[in-house]
Amino acid sequence: MAEHLKVDLDQVDRVSTNLYSIARKLESAQADADQLASAIPVEELADASIDFAGKWDDRRKELIEQVTSLQKEARAFVEAFTQVDSELAAALTRPPQAAPAAGHGGHGGQTAY
Repeated sequence: MAEHLKVDLDQVDRVSTNLYSIARKLESAQADADQLASAIPVEELADASIDFAGKWDDRRKELIEQVTSLQKEARAFVEAFTQVDSELAAALTRPPQAAPAAGHGGHGGQTAY
């Protein structure tokens, strides 16, 4: 019984794109917190917003690294499968190559056994 591998490369590509977007959003979180704090008229709440954003900087950096790594792996997956698929399709559609003619090899047209 033959086994089949089905991969929705468009879906994996969308995952890669979404992961890229998530990483960029995480990178801009500090700037967003600063903008939010400047819009909060109550100083204590504005300070709390900045404090919260600052406290999870290390965790956010870890998340960015992990999400970026997953994004790169998804992108590499799509590229690798696309390349293999193209190579297999080319191999299946390429006309067969002729075998080398008999008698070549310096034996005067005779085959040595």
